[in-house]
Amino acid sequence: MQHECLSDEQVSRYGRFVADPTPEELERFFFLDEAALAQARMRRGMENRLGWSLQWGTVRMLGTFLTGLPLVT
Repeated sequence: MQHECLSDEQVSRYGRFVADPTPEELERFFFLDEAALAQARMRRGMENRLGWSLQWGTVRMLGTFLTGLPLVT
């Protein structure tokens, strides 16, 4: 017997930002402490460091990675 854990609405929202994060949420989830800064600095290139930091904050906020990050120009 199959059991659904998530509603259709929850599935559609999973791994996505439902609304723009507030300044408080950005500060809470995307602030890089010393350990996170050390990890980010190990990445090659500014784009990689930015991408790693974005994924790090997203995992903290949403509990999953983003798929298809926007390109930084």
